Amino acid sequence: MKVENININILKELNNKMPELAGKARQVFSKYDIWVSGEDYPTYNQLIELSKIFHIPFGYFYLEKLPERKYPIPHYRTEKKLLFLPSNELLDTVMFAQKIQEWAKYILLEWGQEKIQFCGKYKDDYNKEKIIEELKTIFDIKNNWASEINKWREAFNYLKEKAEEKGIIVLINGVVGNNTHRKLNVKEFRGFVLYDDIAPVIFINNNDAISAKIFTLIHEVVHILIGESASFDLRNLQSADNKIEKFCDVCTAEFLVPSSELKTQYEINNNLEELARYFKVSQIVILRRLLDTQIITQNKFYEQLNDLYNQETKDEQKSGGGNFYAITSHRLSKRFLYILNSAVQNNIILYRDMLRVTGLKAKTCNELIEGLL
Repeated sequence: MKVENININILKELNNKMPELAGKARQVFSKYDIWVSGEDYPTYNQLIELSKIFHIPFGYFYLEKLPERKYPIPHYRTEKKLLFLPSNELLDTVMFAQKIQEWAKYILLEWGQEKIQFCGKYKDDYNKEKIIEELKTIFDIKNNWASEINKWREAFNYLKEKAEEKGIIVLINGVVGNNTHRKLNVKEFRGFVLYDDIAPVIFINNNDAISAKIFTLIHEVVHILIGESASFDLRNLQSADNKIEKFCDVCTAEFLVPSSELKTQYEINNNLEELARYFKVSQIVILRRLLDTQIITQNKFYEQLNDLYNQETKDEQKSGGGNFYAITSHRLSKRFLYILNSAVQNNIILYRDMLRVTGLKAKTCNELIEGLL
């Protein structure tokens, strides 16, 4: 039976605002354009399928107007050619991270958690040297720290774990929640940070190359130090034309590859691969720093950038897969899972609350927590 009491204007609005998803609907339903024109109507089952394609609640088709979904944080793009219209995938991911932040903050405040000392510490003091020293304290490292770590992934995991030890919730995912059909587009965003002085949250797009993840992580921690929420694409690992972004970018680059040390090492050996191995960043980050320090020209930078990035992304995809529980603990953050579990054990929240916020089944949740303890 056809559903004739829906508001066709909702379908028309979805069609105009989400052309890629509309194209998918057109592939699934041969009558899609006829429905949009109002000449015919979908059946109940077809309408359910359309709601899944557009990632909206079924009831939206009966509203007078499609609800406006406002993007809650600043979004910085390296290139500003078009108006920024966040995808549903990005919006849903930010909302999920906000939900995690709200639960974590509620529990931490119940425990009497005070403000994290470094959160917003440099809001009115954009001092690069001070921030780099603060980063060294947060990550518990000294000069030349990277040379003591064997692999890039080890460096990333070390930095992530240190950030969580200091009170930052780090979420890492390449899809929306558990939905493998809703991949996060790294060209749209590499990550975002939700600032809070009790429960700061960092999100890293897992579809990115490992070097970019390291860069994003440090960049986001700098945002926490200056007390600013944001999302960003960091196209070609370069910041947007914005004071805050440029400052965060400079601090990140100098922290990962100090200019004085780079110049010294470059004189010893100017091979990109060897320099990357020494600093435990990728050749892309090295290339970027050579540009920053004017050792190479911008033309030389772009000549080598695309090939390096494509190779890193392929290597990252080859290393995909892995243990379900390890992936889930990255997606939900070990720190957040510890907070939730402790809250259940101390009767601050109910067990069903933990299942609801994580989206996990009881058996899976129990096994995941057991593996973390």
